[in-house]
Amino acid sequence: MNKKLTIETISFVLLIIAFPVISNGTHHDRTAVWVVGLVCMVVAGLLPIVTRFMDHSKDEPRDMGLELDERAS
Repeated sequence: MNKKLTIETISFVLLIIAFPVISNGTHHDRTAVWVVGLVCMVVAGLLPIVTRFMDHSKDEPRDMGLELDERAS
């Protein structure tokens, strides 16, 4: 798995975790819990932006297109 995909997967998982944590923290009036959820959401939002500025010069180009599709049609 390449580095960009790993970071974006972590970002997605953090976002999925953040929403119930924020909801639970606000429902039970626990400030520390919803602040942790908010921090998770902010980090999850910033990670894809960080991947945009990563060095992608060492990435392998992948062949794409209908002519290279190996699935049975």
